[in-house]
Amino acid sequence: MTPPLKSDLVWIIAETIGVDPPRMSTGSTVPKEIFLLVNDSLGLGLDPRMTKPEMAKSIVELSGCAWPATAESRGGTVTADGLRAVLRAVQFFTGVPIKAQETNLLE
Repeated sequence: MTPPLKSDLVWIIAETIGVDPPRMSTGSTVPKEIFLLVNDSLGLGLDPRMTKPEMAKSIVELSGCAWPATAESRGGTVTADGLRAVLRAVQFFTGVPIKAQETNLLE
């Protein structure tokens, strides 16, 4: 099975909170905007000056889940594992169930 693209995970996170997904740049960089959108949409009250990994980690930990060791990489980016953890947190906060076609993205 092909691993999910980060853009797929960002799109599902945005869909779950009911916003348009931010534009993805080339390469594997996740835009900070997705974490800002999660923060604002869910009213989490996180400081928008946090780095991308700090914000993503805080979103996950506020849901009561652990931030995986594989969730961030050098250069201040969030990995696909980190995005999966954020998606699980968003689904926890919103109560939106995982769609059947999305379950493979969480593995």
